[in-house]
Amino acid sequence: MSEIKLREYDETPVIPKVMISDRLPELEEEAIKDASQQDSIEWAQGMLSHYDVGDLHEMPKYGITLQIISKDTARCISVYDHGYPLFMLRMLMETFEHAGLALEVDPHTVLRPYEASEEQGPENEVPQTAIDEAFAIEVV
Repeated sequence: MSEIKLREYDETPVIPKVMISDRLPELEEEAIKDASQQDSIEWAQGMLSHYDVGDLHEMPKYGITLQIISKDTARCISVYDHGYPLFMLRMLMETFEHAGLALEVDPHTVLRPYEASEEQGPENEVPQTAIDEAFAIEVV
């Protein structure tokens, strides 16, 4: 009878899982107010009812990709490691909460590396117009 030999594996360092929720900014009152407006809530509800389970909703302008889990739940599967996308993800979470919906983040979300082009400003700068337009999103 031959012996079974177990292969030895290199021990690679375990990289700790980044908890996205720990990286998200706290929202100021004005941002919470914007995220909880009725049109934002209707957008979230409409987006979830528009797609089939498993479909992806890409939000390239915001650096976020969502996957539909059910008629009342979405999962963020990726977000760019940059102040603006992280801010927008926090805004989405607030909207979903006000709509009575679930937006799953940890431990599913992959933090994607962000490389700024030369014409972009500081990492954590969130333009006011972006906040005002944040939920003027059309689902196609």
